[in-house]
Amino acid sequence: MLDRYVDAVRARRAELRAARALLTGGHRGELRSCLALSRITAAADAEAALAGLAREAADHVDIGRRAARQQLPGLLATAVDALAVEVHAGWAAALRPALRRIAGERDLVLDPGWPRLPPPRLPGLAAAVPVPAGRPRSLLAGAADGAALWRLALFPLAALPLLGLPAFAGPALAPLAVGAGAAAVVATVRARRTSAERLRLRRHTEQVLAAAARAVDADLGRRLVELERAAVAALDAAVLRRRAEVDAELALLAPERTGQVSGA
Repeated sequence: MLDRYVDAVRARRAELRAARALLTGGHRGELRSCLALSRITAAADAEAALAGLAREAADHVDIGRRAARQQLPGLLATAVDALAVEVHAGWAAALRPALRRIAGERDLVLDPGWPRLPPPRLPGLAAAVPVPAGRPRSLLAGAADGAALWRLALFPLAALPLLGLPAFAGPALAPLAVGAGAAAVVATVRARRTSAERLRLRRHTEQVLAAAARAVDADLGRRLVELERAAVAALDAAVLRRRAEVDAELALLAPERTGQVSGA
């Protein structure tokens, strides 16, 4: 019976020494590694999400209906805010179990809600990027091009005498030429306006997504700094408490004390 007791004491002492080896400061390195890995993962998730949003926005810009295109800035602002929240939520969901595992491997007693992650600060990412206004010069250029097409349509009327045809046939064809010219002006102006609007929306989308990428990364960096400061302090305190418990139990199971018991 005494041999079994001595073997149990030795086994327990080995367990405590192994536990003591985990309480020598390694938790800080593991914590920082988890935080760095979480940032890399979150950055990759944000990049993939922003790329997908860019493709959706490009498809929306190419929509033929102007009313649908005019809705893009508002839709983009909502989508960017939702994307930022999703990226930060995914970061928190993946990081919390990893930090809890660091504490669990060392049998540390911490608050049930630990770690408390700092909240994000990402309101209205797209609001700071105004939609660029249209340029009247594009419309004027379109009108000039349309007028040029109009003159081209009237050219055959002036060339009738050169072809040996009676010039009086010109008035009969004039309404057709005028109508064609007017349609050319309208079509050219609309095409120029649509092209300019699509260009503005593409530039706006690029600016919004670039600003969103910077804001998400900056806010994630802020949260990581705040979290590291608070998490290290909590882990340090828990490690000190656990190490005191382990040292106290090792003192009770010292070899000389065990030898006295076996000699008795």
